[in-house]
Amino acid sequence: MGKTHFGICCVCGAKRNMTFEHIPPRKANNTRQVKSIIDPIGFFENNQKFEDKIKTIKYKLGNQKGMGGYTLCSNCNSFFGSNYATEFIPFYNELSHFFANNYNDIISKSHNGYLDIDIQANINFFRFQKQVVSMLMSTSNGIYKKYFEDYLLNEQNNDFPNKKFKIIMNGYLDFNLSRQTGQMIGANFSGGTEIVGSEIQVFPLGFTLVELNGSNKEKDIKVGVNITEWAKLGDYQQKLGFSLRTYTNSQPFPYYITGVTLQYKKDV
Repeated sequence: MGKTHFGICCVCGAKRNMTFEHIPPRKANNTRQVKSIIDPIGFFENNQKFEDKIKTIKYKLGNQKGMGGYTLCSNCNSFFGSNYATEFIPFYNELSHFFANNYNDIISKSHNGYLDIDIQANINFFRFQKQVVSMLMSTSNGIYKKYFEDYLLNEQNNDFPNKKFKIIMNGYLDFNLSRQTGQMIGANFSGGTEIVGSEIQVFPLGFTLVELNGSNKEKDIKVGVNITEWAKLGDYQQKLGFSLRTYTNSQPFPYYITGVTLQYKKDV
């Protein structure tokens, strides 16, 4: 009999055995094992030069299933997979192929580590955004579930709590980038910290859930596509153009103290 993972669902709050939630979905090429920095805060606070301390950094291997964790009950996992992930995966994979096929061209045209790319998409943006929210609930370990439970579990609900949160989307060109965080902690170099939200950075798309709590750091997270209002676009496939800020490397570590996940390669 396989190992069970008893816990609290990050969306509905049910106390039962949890199922593995792939972040992003498994069919979005998320099948490889990952490894994580064991002590990211210690890494950040280390006064050594980056090129020196990166040589001694310690990792732990993650789940062989891919990126993600045992964060959702089977009901929520199945519901999101059937109703939202099917709208997310095709666009995500198509963008992956575009970035892979045009990698050198994008790098050559980038400036200061990024390039703004005009995107034309024909998807159900409403359900795409709900899939993003469901993933961010898992990465934040359910701390925001009271704000999003009905929004996610009622597929027709378009009442995104936009006075409390916003979601920023960016592109990421680094094939080896795989990073998921719980609560982002904005580093204040006077000694304090500020809770900012939750984050996913993976190739080719990253998402940041920003908690609008009056923090000075939340104002820094503004560059990218604000997909908050995609909740109001209607529950149907439609065409929409937008400019996607695409970074050639991860952003903005180590500016944020978080749990960083890196793609695991057996030949490394």
